[in-house]
Amino acid sequence: MGESKRLVKNTGIIAIGGLATKLVSFLLLPLYTTVLSTAEYGMVDYLQTIALFCVPIMSILMDEALFRFLIDCDTVEQRARVVTSSCAVLLVGCVIFALGAGIVWLLVHPANMGWIVVLVLSASFLQMASAFLRGFGDTVGYALMNFAASAITIVLNVVFIAVFRWGVTGMLSATSIAQFGSALVFLIWKRLWRYVDLSALDKNEVRELVRYSVPLIPNKVSWTIMNMLDRLIIMNTIGADAAGVYAVAYKFPNVMDQVYGFFYQSWKESSARILGSNEDNNSFYNAVYRALRRFMMGVVLGMTALMPFVYGVLVKGDYRDGLLYVPILLLATFYSNMSGFYGGIFTAYKDTGIMGTTTMLSAAICVALCFALIPPLGLYGASIATVASTFVVNEYRRLKVAKYATLIEDAREQVLTALCCMAVFTLYYINVYTGNLAALLGCLAIACSFFTVANRAVVVKFMAVVREKMDWHKNGR
Repeated sequence: MGESKRLVKNTGIIAIGGLATKLVSFLLLPLYTTVLSTAEYGMVDYLQTIALFCVPIMSILMDEALFRFLIDCDTVEQRARVVTSSCAVLLVGCVIFALGAGIVWLLVHPANMGWIVVLVLSASFLQMASAFLRGFGDTVGYALMNFAASAITIVLNVVFIAVFRWGVTGMLSATSIAQFGSALVFLIWKRLWRYVDLSALDKNEVRELVRYSVPLIPNKVSWTIMNMLDRLIIMNTIGADAAGVYAVAYKFPNVMDQVYGFFYQSWKESSARILGSNEDNNSFYNAVYRALRRFMMGVVLGMTALMPFVYGVLVKGDYRDGLLYVPILLLATFYSNMSGFYGGIFTAYKDTGIMGTTTMLSAAICVALCFALIPPLGLYGASIATVASTFVVNEYRRLKVAKYATLIEDAREQVLTALCCMAVFTLYYINVYTGNLAALLGCLAIACSFFTVANRAVVVKFMAVVREKMDWHKNGR
């Protein structure tokens, strides 16, 4: 199977497994914003963000190493050596993290420390299970497991929040139970123990796994810092209510990020497998690059134009001001996603060191801008700091990736894209602040035109498939 077809197929499988539950979870936003106060929602987001920060440190990102090294395995013995060694490293990390958290609790008695430990352990367990399935090429199993985790989270959220009224405790309980339970069931189903053999534990393999994964930690931590720092400063300067508004505003860019995540999981595999095939990897990288860049910018502009129509429907209560920050955060997500594309090429060549250095630079910029902009500008300052820092890491990686791939840039296309983006954003804010309907319609027209023209090849193929299906049904009658 060609890598282009494999990429499309795997993306489709992962999307089918995740899209339905992501959509339902998003549509439940009115429930969350009605039942939970802004302070409660802000606290949930705050604790989950801290847990995300701790996961790569505790796990040493063994899931990334497990996935990448399993791709290169050809025999059962090689797989057993990789699985056993990676599980051993993760187990040591779990023990050290639990002991460290216990010591911190005894010395400082921080609130919600127990929840942070539970969230970190359950997330790490799910990530390792995901890496195991993907490394063995079981994309269907991976999609089903994550579908189960998401579906169980949604059901338990409804039960714990709407029925039992457990608030913050209910949301955190639902997440940890769903993640740990789903991973455990699928690992038993796939009989993971067949590849865990203490005699296969190899010091050299452990060294290679750690050498690959450790440079990824600064990358992951730095991304988390950029996602966490603005929330921490908001929480401690403006208050929990503002943190809740910002968290809800980020829900919409998160939808875009989650959809991109379906592609990214497949991209990391295809970008590595292409190196061992007879295909031209540079042509493959360029084809994916052009299509992804155009599609993701189309999504940014489309979601921005639609936001005045859907925000008020999905978001209730005191979260209205979040509408002001969504477009800026969507643009930040675009740069973050594109830098992830470059990252897939780096990891394919096992050059993980550059991942950390580029993201650490961006995190440092985010730190400086957050402290400088949030006090005078509030949530606008947090949004601007986020988009600026993601832009920097995107540009840095774009330049560095030239070592491995020559990605073709179209200057004319970039200028037209920038002009369309500025026009959509300008008309959007005119509508938000003045209620001008003509501005909103103009915003929507430009966004739709951009998406159609930029993605015309995809649109033409889609329409051809639709016509083919219609003709088939017509002839069938």
